[in-house]
Amino acid sequence: MDVARKSEAFLRKAIRRPIREVRRLALDVKRLWRLWFAGRSAPCRKIFIAGCARSGTTLTQRLMGCFEDTFVHRAEAKYTQLDMLDRSESNLVVKRTDRGHMHLAKLPAAIGLIYCVRHPFDVLTSSHPESRAERRFHVTSERWLAEYEALLRLRKAQPERAIVYVRYEDMIARPDEVQERIARAFDLRPRIRFSEDAGNLIRATSLKKWERNEEYLAYLKALPAAFLARLRGFCDEFGYDMPEWANA
Repeated sequence: MDVARKSEAFLRKAIRRPIREVRRLALDVKRLWRLWFAGRSAPCRKIFIAGCARSGTTLTQRLMGCFEDTFVHRAEAKYTQLDMLDRSESNLVVKRTDRGHMHLAKLPAAIGLIYCVRHPFDVLTSSHPESRAERRFHVTSERWLAEYEALLRLRKAQPERAIVYVRYEDMIARPDEVQERIARAFDLRPRIRFSEDAGNLIRATSLKKWERNEEYLAYLKALPAAFLARLRGFCDEFGYDMPEWANA
């Protein structure tokens, strides 16, 4: 019985890719038809949201739904999902999966990028319902480092790429300013101010919990010195302060 299940799973996996390719081809043909015969004058704008988990990617995804003529794909997906969407809106938005950093350096130049950042100590001491039963904190030091190195690889591979960085702390303190900056970067028009969106997830209490929690501080102080050095480089670039004990 177990062998039968494994064989069935293998067959499903084997045919999945061809099905996706056929579906993508069909959508491309449909878009061309709409462009040539239905009078659509311009291709849609594609925007990808990336960044380490617990850095505000979900909050930014919610913000993008506050723009006019914009479709936000609800589920996390690879950036290739942008080519699979058959929508009438002019702006398409997809948020990365938890393994999206592995392919970030290959992000096509035609896809706009919003990259979310947050103080790494807040990221490293944040929990999540999906992983709470497995570990105390959602993002491991290995995961954080893999995300940061993926960003560095992208910038090395695409030095001319424009990246719209969104700091989680700015989103909490000045959400409408962040919305305006994104609007200017991608030529978008707000449908509603993000601060007036009843469903937004802004929670000021999520900032710097590690400063007030002895358990969190003990965990952070036990991190390897080499890893703390990598955190310092990130903090220097994105304007975050490190406590004195982390700079030793």
